Amino acid sequence: MISAAAAQAPAQMPVSTDGTDPSTWNLKLDATRAAPKNHRVIFENADIRVLSVSVQPGEQEALHHHRRPSVMVIDSLVKLEDYDASAEPIKLPLPEKPELPVVLRLPPQAAHSIRNVDSRPFHAIRIEFKNGFPPPPK
Repeated sequence: MISAAAAQAPAQMPVSTDGTDPSTWNLKLDATRAAPKNHRVIFENADIRVLSVSVQPGEQEALHHHRRPSVMVIDSLVKLEDYDASAEPIKLPLPEKPELPVVLRLPPQAAHSIRNVDSRPFHAIRIEFKNGFPPPPK
């Protein structure tokens, strides 16, 4: 079953989670460079990059961003906290009553850091679209 979050994708996606232009973001903060322990490339071509994302219990990722729009498929949902570059809490874009897998359609995410405050590991697959989201089927 796919979560309602995927079905209710917004018609117009913001340029990024903080409103800034992702093309201006520091490349050193790309998730695979800044937080390689948590973001592993499992497939990449000219159109997409697929990441395996994991955060162990009690672990906090290094500050990083995701410059491209993406779809995130969460297969192991646990208690998480998200913080922006100023260490201020960010509300996670999760549905009210999530059912696994949770599928989220996300704009580029500005610098942030996830902390796993659970006793179980977090895991997701993130599919980043290098040329923006493909148009919906007709």
